[in-house]
Amino acid sequence: MKVKEKAQELVDKFYVWTSRSDSEIHKQYDAKQCALIAVDVILSQEQVMEYHGLQPFIDVEYWKEVKQEIDKL
Repeated sequence: MKVKEKAQELVDKFYVWTSRSDSEIHKQYDAKQCALIAVDVILSQEQVMEYHGLQPFIDVEYWKEVKQEIDKL
């Protein structure tokens, strides 16, 4: 999946769970924050694996680019 598509997919998945207010702006903001948290968790796994001397199995650059695309949404 392309970076931009993955960014949108994550935000869309969290959007349905946002209920802070009826404001679309707040819902979009909340969804983006949730998606950013999810990407940060994924990226933190690389650090954990390296700490334990394991080869990371995630494409770090891909997820960093996804994070940048989420910020642009």
